[in-house]
Amino acid sequence: MKNEDLKDKFSGKFIVLDGPDGCGKSTQAKLLAEWLKKQDVPEVSFRDPGDTAIGEKIRQILLSPEYNAMSTRTELLLYMASRAQLWAEKIAPALKANKCVVLDRWLSSTCAYQGYAGGFGMDKVIKIATDCLERVWPDLTIILDVDLQTASQRLDRQLDRMEQKGDGYHQKVREGFLQLAKQQQNFLLIDATGDIETVNKKVLEIIEKTHKNLSITSLKELEKQAIIEALEKTNGNREKAAKILGIGERTIYRKIKEYNL
Repeated sequence: MKNEDLKDKFSGKFIVLDGPDGCGKSTQAKLLAEWLKKQDVPEVSFRDPGDTAIGEKIRQILLSPEYNAMSTRTELLLYMASRAQLWAEKIAPALKANKCVVLDRWLSSTCAYQGYAGGFGMDKVIKIATDCLERVWPDLTIILDVDLQTASQRLDRQLDRMEQKGDGYHQKVREGFLQLAKQQQNFLLIDATGDIETVNKKVLEIIEKTHKNLSITSLKELEKQAIIEALEKTNGNREKAAKILGIGERTIYRKIKEYNL
């Protein structure tokens, strides 16, 4: 893979890694940014909310357990305010300078947390975003999917206000992300229950396939075909097919349903 080709493909592109708390998105966003830099792709990384003076103040309020009385609507508007500032101050100038922007969370989080788990409605979240943001969706959103047990084992520190919301809420957050991955274009889902190196390999595989001028639709077709081939090799045994593909059994069951296989 030629570095010049990578520069042409990813310069000026907007890539988001997102998913439930404990999915490893911050680590994977950092690893992706480091990989792009090694390939001589001009890149810059941010986190949402945060990375502006205003955004960091909003982040402190959003995540502090001191503000447990905060309503879902207040959360939504604060996240959107921080996002609008991040776009104007950091993301838009970086894209204009033809840098690849790698972001830890974006609108997909607000859809899953406040829209789906919080009950506000994902469509309503997207409508507000359309009115508030100059750009709603990235070029590519990678959703890192992880079950609650695995996620909770990874959160071995003091939890912030959002992380303290309980298993029922976070199960709905996961469901919200899964629904978004089915509905939105340029969204791809990764089983993130593996170790850091395994998940990073999957992220880079997606990036490399995208580099080969494959559309996201084409990538989903490739994923569908890979599942079909794995099922054929195992005479329809889903558990064995999942092992061939390096994904969890729940993931392959969900994918089979999604692709009507």
